[in-house]
Amino acid sequence: MTITAKTTKSTTSFLPRFAVIPLILLILSNVTVYYGARVFNALLDRPYLDMTCPVDKAIPLVPGFAIIYLIAFPFWYVTYFMICRSDPAKCRATVTVSIAAKLLCGLIFILIPTAGIRPVITEKGIAGSALGFIYAMDCPDNLFPSIHCFESVLCFLFITDEQKLHRGIKFFAFILAVAICLSTLFTKQHVISDVLSGCVLAFAAYFARRMYICQSVPAVKVMLAQKTD
Repeated sequence: MTITAKTTKSTTSFLPRFAVIPLILLILSNVTVYYGARVFNALLDRPYLDMTCPVDKAIPLVPGFAIIYLIAFPFWYVTYFMICRSDPAKCRATVTVSIAAKLLCGLIFILIPTAGIRPVITEKGIAGSALGFIYAMDCPDNLFPSIHCFESVLCFLFITDEQKLHRGIKFFAFILAVAICLSTLFTKQHVISDVLSGCVLAFAAYFARRMYICQSVPAVKVMLAQKTD
């Protein structure tokens, strides 16, 4: 076996060919939906809604949660990578459902444009810098539903379906998903309605994925038919 052949085999075992295009489409859908909705609303010069309620106003700003907020990004991408490389059918179901949910988010961003008012950052050190970085990189719009909460809860639910993973990893994913949802509130990136809607959408996408897999994998169809009989 030549060096080139060994390199190719090593690369495809790390990231199978069937997962390359779906993962690229997944990333492109994130960028297109999030920034596309923002550009669309800006061109139409539409008024934005502020869904802040009295409970949201009582929640304090805790800059330390900015670290957890940023941890969400590697959590998502590692989860999608590990799931999509494991099985072609599972890869198709995961990416299809995720993209469909993102498109729904984009539609909601356009139909119900929301924005929030951020507090002034007075915290110094790593936490203050991390929060400042978030505020600088992310405009306070496209809030309802929260994609941060949607992605985090959905990734946790995907992980619960992975039978080969240890329960400790699944429990850690649960704690991380909850912490990320809380971080969106304590960094003042989102309000409670954003968090709840993101979680609801995540559960809807999760069950849609399970139905998709059940209908596309022959072994699962046979098992379901036997249970029905």
